[in-house]
Amino acid sequence: MKSIVAAITAIAVTIVSAQSNIVSVTSPLAGTVYTAGQPAVITWIDQQVPVIPKIVLAKGLPTALQPVSTIAQDVDANAGSYTWNVPADIAAGDDYAFELGNSPNISFTGLFTIKSAGAAGANTASPAATDASASSSASGSVASASTSVAVNARVAESAGFKVSSNKVAVGAIAVAGAAAAALI
Repeated sequence: MKSIVAAITAIAVTIVSAQSNIVSVTSPLAGTVYTAGQPAVITWIDQQVPVIPKIVLAKGLPTALQPVSTIAQDVDANAGSYTWNVPADIAAGDDYAFELGNSPNISFTGLFTIKSAGAAGANTASPAATDASASSSASGSVASASTSVAVNARVAESAGFKVSSNKVAVGAIAVAGAAAAALI
């Protein structure tokens, strides 16, 4: 039994070490809203590389993001930010994300919204307003944790690793832990 646990631990360490976040994205966070035709600022900290090889706009479910377009290449990682002018004719949607880097060394943003240029309001670099109660905090943490689990599973899959249906169980554990932490 101990050898099985050791083998599982070794596999988990191998999968985690096979992928690497090249930066820690600080904006946009999940729930951020951008407006077509307006600038969108992407920010990060803890860069692990001097240059971000590319920044890609992607769309879709966190577990099945599809590239829409490469918006930048060879970005100075030490700058800590990049401003992208959202095209005025881009399709509105609430399932966009940025991918920074090349697989398997890639960082993802949370899902954000792009609204049409005719919609009222300006871009906001913070998530949509939420109730400040503990239950809303827990709910937000659950959403972030489940998105993170899904994105991490996608990264592992894109690196050539088979991610089994057990990722749902792992995701549930991560979500429960995030909810508990938010309530403390």
